[in-house]
Amino acid sequence: MHFKVITKNSKETKILLDILKDEWTDAFKWLTDVIDDWSVQKFPQIVIALENDDIIGYYSLAEKELIPDNHGYTPWLGTLFIRKKYRNLHYSPILIKDACTRVKDMGYDNLFLLSELIRYYEKFGFKEIGLEIYNWGVPTKVYQKRLS
Repeated sequence: MHFKVITKNSKETKILLDILKDEWTDAFKWLTDVIDDWSVQKFPQIVIALENDDIIGYYSLAEKELIPDNHGYTPWLGTLFIRKKYRNLHYSPILIKDACTRVKDMGYDNLFLLSELIRYYEKFGFKEIGLEIYNWGVPTKVYQKRLS
């Protein structure tokens, strides 16, 4: 397996959008918006996991999250997605590990995320540090993983 940061013009971007359109429409809409605003800035980053040129899944890294107050926390693991045909094959830990390594290599000591999942991200070393409300009014937990 290898990882690739995709850009607006990457051949894999259209393939990923087609996958998301079928498997996760909310992420499809979000990624379509991100592509329209894509620049050469550090964030957002969309990183795909590939096996023999087949997309297994992706994760995103963002400077901010969709909550009213980011408390100065950055960067965020914004999305973690595994295609349906690859689920339950333990790919999530591999993608999370790559995200942590990538963020640490960028000079950050922490990675943050939001999730409603209970006892999932804790398995990967994340600690709950607070509660927030998404911009659309849904409560969520704030997690932090120290990378140093």
